[in-house]
Amino acid sequence: MKPLKATRENLRRHNRQLLLRAVYTGLADNRAALAQETGLAKPTVSDLIGELISEGLLVEGGLGESTESGGKRPTLIKFVPEARQVIGVSLDNGRAFGVLCNLAGQVVAQHMAELDGAQGDEALAILTDVMNGLIAQLDAPLLCIGVGVPGAVDTASGVILESYPLGWRRLALAERLSAHYEVPVYTGSSAELTALAQYAFGLNGDDQTRNLVTLLVTNSIEVGITLNGVTYHQGGDISALRAADRLDALLGWTAVQQRAADLRRQQPNSTLPETGLTYMHIHYSAINGDPAAQQLCEELAEHLAQVMGWIIGLLRPDHLSLVGPIVNLGEGFLQRVVAKTEAMLWPEVVRPVVFSLAYSGNLSAIGAAALALHRELDIL
Repeated sequence: MKPLKATRENLRRHNRQLLLRAVYTGLADNRAALAQETGLAKPTVSDLIGELISEGLLVEGGLGESTESGGKRPTLIKFVPEARQVIGVSLDNGRAFGVLCNLAGQVVAQHMAELDGAQGDEALAILTDVMNGLIAQLDAPLLCIGVGVPGAVDTASGVILESYPLGWRRLALAERLSAHYEVPVYTGSSAELTALAQYAFGLNGDDQTRNLVTLLVTNSIEVGITLNGVTYHQGGDISALRAADRLDALLGWTAVQQRAADLRRQQPNSTLPETGLTYMHIHYSAINGDPAAQQLCEELAEHLAQVMGWIIGLLRPDHLSLVGPIVNLGEGFLQRVVAKTEAMLWPEVVRPVVFSLAYSGNLSAIGAAALALHRELDIL
């Protein structure tokens, strides 16, 4: 009897999600239209809509137009984005950054804490501190939580297979957090969630994109893939791939800082600061003629072009988005990367691709919230 009960529960959950998605996306706005759109029997629709209304996820409001044959005007059904809230947290760029969203993905609060190199249980404690800071700002029941982690993540099980920056290996993060907060928790890799955020909420500025690839460059190098509207969760960390060296030894921020120090020693008059270096410093020094900064930008462009060449050659994306602090090197830097990428491939392969810089620092956190919403309600 247990498998039969589970099947019925799953079917009911699926039907609830089907109705919610139809109302959320505007496919149908009354019971009769929902039955026609979803193929569900009218008594089933009536029962489930009543349940969703009682939970506050839907609300009745106003009357629709009657059909051509006349008859009673239908009662309209509306989605209530404020009925629940969702937390999304990302652990990248050396910080834990969290957002509190409503069910339409609109951010209503943010909270952040520096990781400062924390690993293991210390990193987990910082993550929970950020979540607690957001929970303190809830003004609706918490529906679920999403967490983005750099490295390889088994999204289906919520297990962090390997996250070198955080010192996590085979960590059942979703199960552990779900037991603590008593809500469902979903996990994904930072780059995949960044791609999901850009696709789900149109943050890439191109609503026509179907094949989007996000290249996230921090201390790790990760790729997020959305093909034909489907985000692939296979763990996007490619840091260990080798060009002249491991990619994280060429493009990771620690490696960039070390290379800047080497070039500064070779160019004693360089304006690159010895402490507190940022990509903004590199950009400013380069555009003002600093040879060390210009050489560093040229090397980074060469390494990035190899990665983009691999991505385009394999996946043929419509849109390739560069994400992470490296975007502060600016549009001129991106143009150099694109020129070097074009030199590696046939022009007809590269020219259709739209290249962009994603300046938002909270994309992975928003994507974590989007993943949780999708897995819990299937409305994105």
